[in-house]
Amino acid sequence: MLLIDNGNTRTKFVVYDDGKVVFEEKLVNTEIAQKLDQHWCTKLSSALGKQPRAWGCRVGALEAARLIEAKLASVVGPVNWLHTQREFGGVTNGYGSDWSKLGADRWFALVGYRSLRQDNALIIDAGTALTIDWLKQDGHHLGGWIVPGRRLMQESLHKGTANLSDLLSESCHRVPAVNTQQGMSYGVHYALVGAIAQALTASADVFAQQPFSVVVTGGDGERLLKSLQKVENVSYQRIDDLVFKGLAIAADNSDIG
Repeated sequence: MLLIDNGNTRTKFVVYDDGKVVFEEKLVNTEIAQKLDQHWCTKLSSALGKQPRAWGCRVGALEAARLIEAKLASVVGPVNWLHTQREFGGVTNGYGSDWSKLGADRWFALVGYRSLRQDNALIIDAGTALTIDWLKQDGHHLGGWIVPGRRLMQESLHKGTANLSDLLSESCHRVPAVNTQQGMSYGVHYALVGAIAQALTASADVFAQQPFSVVVTGGDGERLLKSLQKVENVSYQRIDDLVFKGLAIAADNSDIG
């Protein structure tokens, strides 16, 4: 089956066969119209085999989802977009009566983690936004934080600061910067590191002094935790593709034949 994670900036496509990834692609949303050409669709069709079906979740613009549907219609038919639920896969949504407003990517990441382990967990997903979620060992989601991610912060600095046209630095060091570009780059990076540090401190109270796992997913997550480890003793585990793990479970339990 094809699983699709349509985010705000990028869309990820994965095909699983007997639990193994046989096709994987990550595209910036602005590239979808160009990259999802006939050649790409032929490769996808070959990976899917005789039972092509597609399930996905989306938090990006509706236009991107509609474009994906149109490009893939001849290969998979309609895309079955799955949504946040009040309760599923042993996870209870932490948003209460506003449960439908929890982002689908966060929801399926929680479901994906719950399928792997049943413990107290702080789940850190660092992508376009840095999301931090608390999940109890009984499956209750306690809620979380949303922080603009590295690229969003950098873009806001570019747009809101006069005379700054150079790209910000990718390297970050815990020292005073000696130029404006470095200063902004280091500041963005350690603002995110600081948010994670505060979440770790808060977790002791959130989990009533009980042990908890620190789980990192997303492109920038491990980079941030490594910076934090230089000043704090933090043990964490990286688990990739939690969203897809949750989506696969939801697809297997879908009433769509």
